[in-house]
Amino acid sequence: MLCTFLPQETIDFGTTYSGYAYSMTSREEEPDPYLKTWGEEVGLQTVKTPTCILFNEQEEFLKFGYEAKLVYGKMKGDEARNKLFFNCFKMSLYGKVINSDLTIKAANGESMKALTVFTEALRYLKEDALKTIAENTSGRKFIASDFTWVLTVPAIWDPSAKQFMREAATQAGIVTKGKEDKLLITLEPEAASVYCKRLPADGFIAENQGEDKLDQSPGTQYIVVDCGGTVCLIHMYILGAILILLMYKVLFCFVFHEASIKTLTSVIIWADVTK
Repeated sequence: MLCTFLPQETIDFGTTYSGYAYSMTSREEEPDPYLKTWGEEVGLQTVKTPTCILFNEQEEFLKFGYEAKLVYGKMKGDEARNKLFFNCFKMSLYGKVINSDLTIKAANGESMKALTVFTEALRYLKEDALKTIAENTSGRKFIASDFTWVLTVPAIWDPSAKQFMREAATQAGIVTKGKEDKLLITLEPEAASVYCKRLPADGFIAENQGEDKLDQSPGTQYIVVDCGGTVCLIHMYILGAILILLMYKVLFCFVFHEASIKTLTSVIIWADVTK
């Protein structure tokens, strides 16, 4: 029987914060995404949770997000030194030779395989998403393979880093071997551009106010500014022509009062596939 619904799940795996949204609308309806809110345990209500993860000394997963920060922050002495806490670790894939043996350092200076860290972070987000969906669909049970998953990645990553994320998602159980087409690896600026083109025109500073949506005729220009936790990207789009991606990247990561700052600039010209 043909399924009348298009279950979709999107994970925004950010450097500083991460979150997800899902849509359960029918094929005939416009997508109506539901955003998970986080932070109740710390008196907050945000649409993202910190991208940090905590493991014990046996490299077994303990906590993710606000809970990881809260639990680790209460630890003292040997208890804290024996735990593996990773924060602001996403950009550890940038500019590196990526393979399954790549390691990254935890707050205590100990190293752990990056693939394990990323896999467990994605596994947590997947399982929390399925739990949230069950709670909001009268307890109806879904499994990961019921959904088409979208995972966003930075445009500045090379193909090996994107393949690394696909492998981590597979090991996390988001997709299985043979069903790789159920996972879409999407560039963050492209996802933002698609969303912006659906916004009302009054959300833009433009000359032709009063339109229901952004003018999408050839030659229309607009800018998307993505101010992330470690990277600020400015993207200028020209519909129906070429996409000029101007990236001013400021990479920084504050971990236990230590800052590493690196500034790069580049210009990349792509064919416009958003029109």
